[in-house]
Amino acid sequence: MIFQKSIRKYVTALVLSLLLVPFSRYISPLTTIDGIQVYLAYLPMSLMIAMVFIYGRVAIIPLIIASAVTFSLLLHMSCVALASFVFCLIFPIIVCSMMVRNYLGARWRHALTDKGVGIRIFWFGFVAPFSTKLLMYLAGHYIQFPAAVAAYFGDNSLMFMVVDFQNLIAASLIFTFLFYYPLRMILNPNYARAFWRRCVMRDFVGPRRFYSFTWVLCLAVLLVVLCSSWGILQVSGYLVPVIFVLFTQGIRHFGPRIMGLLWAISVWLLLTYNDGFLYGVNTEFALSFVLSVFISFSVCMSYMTMMFKKNEWMKHIYQSQALTDPLTQLPNLRALEHHVQCYPEGTLCCLRMSNLEFLSRHYGMMMRIHCKRIITSQITPFLHEGEQVFQLPGSELLIFLRGQHTDARLEHIVDLLNSKKITWHNTMLEIEYGASYSVIDNSLEELHHTLGQLSYLSDQASESLGVLSLNTRVEYVSDKTTERVLLLQKIKRALNEEEPVTLYAQPIVNKMGHGYHEILSRIIFEDELITPDKFIPVIAEFNLSTRFDMLVVKKLVNYLYLHPEKGEQSRFSVNLMPLTLMQKDIAQNIISLFTQFQVPASSVIIEVTEEQAFSNSETSMQNITLLRDYGFKIAIDDFGTGYANYERLKRLHADIIKIDGCFIKDITTDSLDPLIVKSICDMARAKQLVVVAEFVETEEQRVLLNELGVHFLQGYLLGKPEPLTSVHSLR
Repeated sequence: MIFQKSIRKYVTALVLSLLLVPFSRYISPLTTIDGIQVYLAYLPMSLMIAMVFIYGRVAIIPLIIASAVTFSLLLHMSCVALASFVFCLIFPIIVCSMMVRNYLGARWRHALTDKGVGIRIFWFGFVAPFSTKLLMYLAGHYIQFPAAVAAYFGDNSLMFMVVDFQNLIAASLIFTFLFYYPLRMILNPNYARAFWRRCVMRDFVGPRRFYSFTWVLCLAVLLVVLCSSWGILQVSGYLVPVIFVLFTQGIRHFGPRIMGLLWAISVWLLLTYNDGFLYGVNTEFALSFVLSVFISFSVCMSYMTMMFKKNEWMKHIYQSQALTDPLTQLPNLRALEHHVQCYPEGTLCCLRMSNLEFLSRHYGMMMRIHCKRIITSQITPFLHEGEQVFQLPGSELLIFLRGQHTDARLEHIVDLLNSKKITWHNTMLEIEYGASYSVIDNSLEELHHTLGQLSYLSDQASESLGVLSLNTRVEYVSDKTTERVLLLQKIKRALNEEEPVTLYAQPIVNKMGHGYHEILSRIIFEDELITPDKFIPVIAEFNLSTRFDMLVVKKLVNYLYLHPEKGEQSRFSVNLMPLTLMQKDIAQNIISLFTQFQVPASSVIIEVTEEQAFSNSETSMQNITLLRDYGFKIAIDDFGTGYANYERLKRLHADIIKIDGCFIKDITTDSLDPLIVKSICDMARAKQLVVVAEFVETEEQRVLLNELGVHFLQGYLLGKPEPLTSVHSLR
């Protein structure tokens, strides 16, 4: 396939070269000075450079063949003279190509008007023509050339040689684009469409079209006047500078590609139909001056277009930065003002993340930025044309919606967000969302007033995780934030006093009724029982998990110390939260606690979540390994809820897996659940793991789970949680 592609490139390059080398020589501008024909631009050299830019080294052999065939038919040279002429033309281009590639790298043939303009101008615009002329001069001393071309090989005056050298420079600098862009568009239709869209339609459609059409009309009129045979000195003497002024103005409006192509076409017309343009130019000195002006302006125009393009690019960057929040990289309020001016009618929605402020106090500012980016990426697929998400300081985002049924769309977005979790450093964060909306117009003063009202209303809407309109009147909204703050205060007092944190235990038993207990916690504060579903989220949000887990482990170790039993069987299992395991020294602290009280590690099973067991966190994995090496058995809680796959199961280092309750509660009615549990049991048997099933509440579930191969069961059928002080041994 690669060979066929290379052959196709060679054949295409050869066909183009055979067609275009004679054609480029035919259309090369000529004039007559003192009875001698002089090339004003030798276009075969322009073609050769363009072919090298398009095909690279693939173009060399086709150009040699095409040049040899063309010049042998047209100039009737001897083989030695023909070989010398072809060598003089192509060898400098090859050497200059190698030098440019050395400076610019592998992409030296791309973006001709951007990076490396100066290097290309130096090597292709001056070194290559100079080398070609020098080689031709040397060849003329040793080889006999036909009289028709002998003048170009040194058999003429010094000024003729200067003009001949200048025509090669003009061909390289000016007319390379005359072949490069048309050939690329012919060979690649995608490039042609991109050129039309980016370089033509950009300037001739929209608010820029009047200037563009006016400029092109002026250029066309000026070329018609200059290319006509008026024979008037005022035309050639006074109108020629106008074309330079016109192109200088065009640089500020058009891109460098279309300017290079238009300049090449314009100069070719001027030099080809030069009776009026060169009227009064009847000496080699005058012609040399005219060519020098074109060459100098071409170099200046190349640099000016490049500089103006960079200035426009920098201007665009600065404007974009002014309209973008530097942290979240989302459009800011200033961008919203511009957007509202472009789309006067729409609905502005304020999306509030009610607990994001709490989370960011403990997870840091980068967590807030990460969450806003993720939320924006989740909202974006639901947005239509002209709709966008904007950044607001704090815990809010603005959504600009258009069209009808925006309230239903916003409710759908809020419901979707409330059903998703965001991962931050292997921690699943549950963000609570609420939103408010209002129809707006393009009044900027009213816009900012509306933003304040929407912010207040979204705060109220977040309490019910719903959506409120600015016209809706809420009779009563419970202060959930205050409730959470009060709960946090109770939890902190409980952790400080330690006594309110009470340990409960729930049995985990096998068929014989033997097993162990799982430690569960309750907070009893001023005769109020606070259950885990209320205090665990707050503990996780406020980074109190390490203090809480260590207090539970400490209370359990103290119980084991006061109630020792013989044997090395497990008596209890205790959960460690994900953030606890991410603490660097937590495993060593737990080991030190057991060592201090001389409690055997074999009596306790450490339960970790599936998320932590398969975590990429090096600290978590090191802590789990240290605990297992010390003698603790490791149980994976909530197994099968998303992180497990067969590749991870192969490298699993644990002793017990606890099947999540979502596979157990409907196991007698859902035909898929027994298959899942059976596959887990088969895998556990192969890995010599113990399987525990949670949430067993009926006799039918127990019978089926025992048949499927589950070793231990846990649930209200086997026993409800009881205070640790009242449990009995299950050995």
